[in-house]
Amino acid sequence: MKLNHINLYSQDTEADRVMFEQYFGLRTLVVRGSTMAVLQDNDGLVLIVNHFDNKLEGFDYPRQFDILHIGFIQKSREDVDALHQRLSTDGWEVQAPRNAHGAWTFYFQAKGGYFIEVTTLTPVRPEEAYQENL
Repeated sequence: MKLNHINLYSQDTEADRVMFEQYFGLRTLVVRGSTMAVLQDNDGLVLIVNHFDNKLEGFDYPRQFDILHIGFIQKSREDVDALHQRLSTDGWEVQAPRNAHGAWTFYFQAKGGYFIEVTTLTPVRPEEAYQENL
């Protein structure tokens, strides 16, 4: 099975579309005014950012859905630092990179309201590895 798309509610679809292109290398497939942008990465994953207020009715989002985030893996600590520097230079409010769970990482909030994590690969400790009960 392969994950093929992610759909995020965004308060600013255009700003988020530009950010995903500029910093994460996604390309835009479709833009529908200020309500939706559909982007894709080099592996075929589709990312949709939408601002469909009418879709919020009847859907029970967590009270603090700003804690939800998506993550982008970088190859090295230097790559994390370089992206952090680019974002900072361009005026984004980004946390300072730090060690967390064995990875080098930072978070920032997209214009759409959700959070993005930029990190190196997080190692899984043997005691944390999933073991199917047989």
